[in-house]
Amino acid sequence: MASTDCIYRRTVAGQSAWDSGAPLAAPLLRVLSLIEAEMHSHVLRRLLRHHAESSVADWLSQLEKLGLVETIPSHLEHDLDFTGSFDFRK
Repeated sequence: MASTDCIYRRTVAGQSAWDSGAPLAAPLLRVLSLIEAEMHSHVLRRLLRHHAESSVADWLSQLEKLGLVETIPSHLEHDLDFTGSFDFRK
């Protein structure tokens, strides 16, 4: 994948393409269907673990080039193990 720690999300165009049943290749539709709102790259990799990493990266790249998916940096508010919200005061 292009970035190992990021958030993928559908763009307005991506949502429109999904809603209208745009004629996309099956793998692209599969990935687009998984990214309903925002999805962390680690979760997406886990869901697509039966596919080669290079294939998944290619599909995501194609979706980004088509403007259907965008990548945003992963920040603390997207903390997968929720440790970022703990306050460890002594």
